[in-house]
Amino acid sequence: MRSVATAGRRAAILSAALDLFVTKGFLATSMDDVRRRSGASIGSIYHHFGSKEELAAGLYVEALRDYQNGYLRELERHTGAEAAVKAVVAHHLSWIASNRDLAAFLFQHRDPELRRATKRPLEAANRRFFEAVTSWLDDQVVRGAIRQLPHDLYYELWIAPVQEFGRRSLRGQADTAIDEAAGILGDAAWRSLATPAAAA
Repeated sequence: MRSVATAGRRAAILSAALDLFVTKGFLATSMDDVRRRSGASIGSIYHHFGSKEELAAGLYVEALRDYQNGYLRELERHTGAEAAVKAVVAHHLSWIASNRDLAAFLFQHRDPELRRATKRPLEAANRRFFEAVTSWLDDQVVRGAIRQLPHDLYYELWIAPVQEFGRRSLRGQADTAIDEAAGILGDAAWRSLATPAAAA
């Protein structure tokens, strides 16, 4: 188990890296930049992360895991499919609003080097997440609440429009308030996914 001090140093390093990756970009940020911003020694940084790529991967996967855990909690806590679908949309937008720098890093900053660095840990995190979401969707299809669709289309109908709005919001290009957008996009997602009987 990590000590509180060790966990605190790691969190400070990740926080400094996030700020730098968002403001300067992944490629332009050096480990020395992270050292200066975090106040940690270079030895402490390399104790936790073997390279800048490993640091970025750690940050990326922790952000993704936090987002995915919130998504799955919404599926678990709502008994009805309609409430769950709309809650996931609201979670997506509220997570972005509460974690703007993490969201910018997670959803916008995808340099080729960063994609390579995060590929392996990302695969493990996504496997667990998509298995859980697929299981929930399949169960809702059996219950007659969600339409039977190719699995790759569920994302396009449910999350892709919300994701695009979130990206525009992060760039300052969205005029609609997050809460209003969550309601409208949640309704649209439900109409897209629901069976005619469930949507009636």
